[in-house]
Amino acid sequence: MPSHSEILVNEKELFAQMATGNEAAFTQIFYYYTQRIYQYIFTKTKSKTVTEEIVQEVFIKLWKKREDLSHIENHQSYIFSMAANKTYDWLKKMALEEKIRLHTWQTIQDFSNITEETLNLNESKELIDEAVEHLSPQRKKIFLLSREHGLSRAEIAEELNLSINTVNNHLNEALRLVKEHLNNNKSGITVTLITILLKIHQ
Repeated sequence: MPSHSEILVNEKELFAQMATGNEAAFTQIFYYYTQRIYQYIFTKTKSKTVTEEIVQEVFIKLWKKREDLSHIENHQSYIFSMAANKTYDWLKKMALEEKIRLHTWQTIQDFSNITEETLNLNESKELIDEAVEHLSPQRKKIFLLSREHGLSRAEIAEELNLSINTVNNHLNEALRLVKEHLNNNKSGITVTLITILLKIHQ
């Protein structure tokens, strides 16, 4: 991969060629800028997996918008702005997920102050644990990383070397099975309480 000291020869011409659909020009631009924006994004996300995904998204967007490049004066600034915007979107999403997670835990703690006779939380938690034991090993591991360790889906994907889509599929199916187990074995539990008990895993 090019070092930071190298110069992209005929950069303006390469971008003009890419604007017409020239894949060879796009390849040169990709290898020249990848390392540069990778370092910038990684300092913000602290995650190799997330950084690689954002880099990929930047260049996918660059290729899709290639016809607009003929109007761009400063291509480097344009690409770094794309990288910054994508990174900001990810950070904002992570902050929102963390806020929801903390709020949900607080909601559960508030409910714990109400008598067990009213909400039957212990029994519900036992049923959740029982349902988790019936999950496949991979699905169980993903569910517990989310439930007990509080990892985000992106962090779980990085931890287990899986794609985020795979983690999403396993976690969504695990939630479905656990909720189904609660419904089948605890007729007295309300839909609202099931949602509260499981919302932390969403």
